Amino acid sequence: MKSSIHRDTLGAILELATAPHESAMLVVGEPGSGKSRLLASVEPIPGIEIFRVRINPAEAGFPLSGLSAFVASFQTPAAAALSSELLIPGEADAQLAARAAELLALIRDFTPETTLLLIDDLDLMDLPSQTVFAMVAARLGGTGLRLVGTVCAEPPVGPLASLPRITLDRLTFAESMLLATELLGPQSDEALRRMLASSSSGSPSEIARNARLLTSRHLGNAAPVALPFRASRAPSTRTSQEPDDQHLLLAMLSCSYLSSQDPIRQSGDPIRGALEELLSAGTVIRDGRYLRISDSALRSHLYWSIDAGTRAEFHARAARSEDAPGGDPGLAAWHRSWADAGSLSSDELLASAAEFGRRGLIWQSVELAERALALALDATGSPEALLEVAEALYLQGELSYAARYARLGQRRPGSIATVTKLATLRSGIEFMSTHQLLTTDLDDWVGPRGASGRAEDLARLLGMSALSHAERWEVDAAREALARGRHLLESATPESIELHELSALLLSALEGDPGPSTRMFERLSRHGWTEETSARALSVLGRSLTFIDRYGDARRVLRTVVGLEPPPDPIVLQTARYYLAENEILAGNQFEAMAIIESLTGSGTEQVHRRPLQLLTAWYWQARGDRARADAAIELCNRSFATSDHPALAARLVADQGRFALMEGRFDDAIAFLHRAGAIGSAFRNPSLLRSQVDLIEAYVLSGRLREAVIQFREFRARARPFHTRWTVLATARAEALLTPGEASIAVFEQAAGLWQPGDSQFEQGRTLLSFADRLVSLGHGREGADQYLAARMIFTQLGAIPWARKADAVRLGTHAPSVNPLLATLAPDERLVAELVQQGKRNKEIAAELFVSLRTVEVRLTRTYNKLGAKSRSHLIALLSGTGTVLSDGAASGMV
Repeated sequence: MKSSIHRDTLGAILELATAPHESAMLVVGEPGSGKSRLLASVEPIPGIEIFRVRINPAEAGFPLSGLSAFVASFQTPAAAALSSELLIPGEADAQLAARAAELLALIRDFTPETTLLLIDDLDLMDLPSQTVFAMVAARLGGTGLRLVGTVCAEPPVGPLASLPRITLDRLTFAESMLLATELLGPQSDEALRRMLASSSSGSPSEIARNARLLTSRHLGNAAPVALPFRASRAPSTRTSQEPDDQHLLLAMLSCSYLSSQDPIRQSGDPIRGALEELLSAGTVIRDGRYLRISDSALRSHLYWSIDAGTRAEFHARAARSEDAPGGDPGLAAWHRSWADAGSLSSDELLASAAEFGRRGLIWQSVELAERALALALDATGSPEALLEVAEALYLQGELSYAARYARLGQRRPGSIATVTKLATLRSGIEFMSTHQLLTTDLDDWVGPRGASGRAEDLARLLGMSALSHAERWEVDAAREALARGRHLLESATPESIELHELSALLLSALEGDPGPSTRMFERLSRHGWTEETSARALSVLGRSLTFIDRYGDARRVLRTVVGLEPPPDPIVLQTARYYLAENEILAGNQFEAMAIIESLTGSGTEQVHRRPLQLLTAWYWQARGDRARADAAIELCNRSFATSDHPALAARLVADQGRFALMEGRFDDAIAFLHRAGAIGSAFRNPSLLRSQVDLIEAYVLSGRLREAVIQFREFRARARPFHTRWTVLATARAEALLTPGEASIAVFEQAAGLWQPGDSQFEQGRTLLSFADRLVSLGHGREGADQYLAARMIFTQLGAIPWARKADAVRLGTHAPSVNPLLATLAPDERLVAELVQQGKRNKEIAAELFVSLRTVEVRLTRTYNKLGAKSRSHLIALLSGTGTVLSDGAASGMV
């Protein structure tokens, strides 16, 4: 069942359909909640026949007509005959029990062994049919039939009241976005899709209805959208014929998304009383200093049910109220645009939209912007005004809306300065959203066309470009952008100069020079964080400290940004939290990293750093050990960023896959992934990729491919030379210990473990101890190895690296014997562990569960063990390990499977 919405309810239907016992269930959902769509989304289930019935409400006056349709759905001659017979008038009350018995007999005799019957609008059946249905639903044992019916409301009384039910909740915003994407297409403007999702209150029918209102001009971004979306009249709305106070207040509030509460509270007692009742019922909610109708779809229906004259009167009254003390000038402008359109210019409305955007009132900002574009009283909104709106929404992290208004601004003629600023903003939006750069805009405005532009604007564009290239690990491109902008800095503003300085800071860290980042951190530590140090500067400093492996210092800086009061702009705050998540991953603090990722990806519709967050999500599920979700997240990454467009992200994705494959003992997979990471990242000078090379060395060693491990180690030392960090020291020592053969490796491992100092990566220390334990056990030092496994496990558990802790614990459990079987000493650690569990009498499935690996992984390890030891079978392997069997010669063993 692959529907993008109502996944939990679809899962419940699948569980009912495949349960060992027959049962029935009601799905309760309000009109427009997507009940019909839900049943249509139930996909074929192997071994189960699925039938669907749609109840016709026009037949509700005919007794047993609903039951007749129910019976006819089985599509057999006997069912057709009974369906016709049910339509013959008779004594309905006397018929019911008999009809239920006939129906049960029919089901037993003529339905397939396992059948799922889906009935839409079950509560629209006539009452006698509902009675028979309820009787049958309670007697399904032995029929093979599972029943699912949808109803519009909880049935407090009546035949259906006793049936189990689940409620079809409104769509989440993420689900609403998925549905909007299905309706408009994935290539449609994301801003339009967000408008649909934001105005639907989670109702699929509202999303579908509003989508039908969009024309080809809307979809081509050639026309503004009329907001709120136009809805049909609500029959129950009574605003023109002496409405009650609550309804009158709702009608007034529907005229804008937000309304200032002070003018309303200063109204007469009846209105104040109506407001308190609506607040208590949750129909209206307080939102800061404002009031708003909680249900966007209700607001739309209320607004468009008011006749045009009354709407104009309400707008005029609201404009006067918002102009009064306690009101909002921006809302006054909104209402005047409806009551007296000629009194305002588009730019005045756009200025109000920008102000709402800066205050984080996004939907009010969007409604005002679309209204300004619709009026176009002075031909068009100026590019300067659209730029102001786009910049405000960008700083709020609303990238899709910011992109919409920036694009519209670029379509209008404007000064070179404005056009350059729009190009800069568009490039920033594109990078923060997709991790890509609009290089054509950069070339256009820094090339010949940009020669006459203001130096400040060009300097800012080049500084932003350099910082973005650095984030993509494109050091040469970043250096080029800084060089092109250097001569412009003499007349640039402090903000543009800071951009260039921060780009240079990040580049130095990427190239292995810790000096600039260290000096800036120490200066700020001595003198404290000052107001002169922007939140953006602190974020980039934290990022640079991560690249030079000073994770504790980076954590301190980035947590400072996250805890600033007042908070920085949302886009800066989100960036700092994203940087902090990556810092904790590299530091090995997986508990912290997972908590941050959960907070960053909670909505499912993230706009800022969308591609990197997809990468973090894939890491998250791998770290949790959830293979199914990890595979789905990895597949999404593969679809979202191709290697040619996002080489840095692609390299990190396969490097993560390689590390987790190494942890799980899938050495061949690990080598393949890590080789690919090296191939993709060979063009980058980034210390993060050195980790994958150390992992590759370990994978080669554990696979017995020492020659290739040595080649990788030599290359690693050459690449690591420019990066003088504590991590490179620890990683080099661990790699040397891994490559040292025999008993001599014990002293090298002890030396590597002894290098660790407070402030160094505890995760790296755990990796060293785990490798040390593997080596000790392979050399026959079982008890000493057990101690190292325990130490590694304690470190991993403290960090929240649960799969690594499980690995250390699982291996440790097999190492308490006073001596190690010489045959086991010839096996790799992962093979040895499987062999020991086989010796304990455990089956493959039990071994897979204990080691937290797949059944296939156990089978592969066992096959390698058979080949190495010459075992003919499982029992022969046990005999060999017990000392009662005979080891085959290499020649005899070579043919074993």
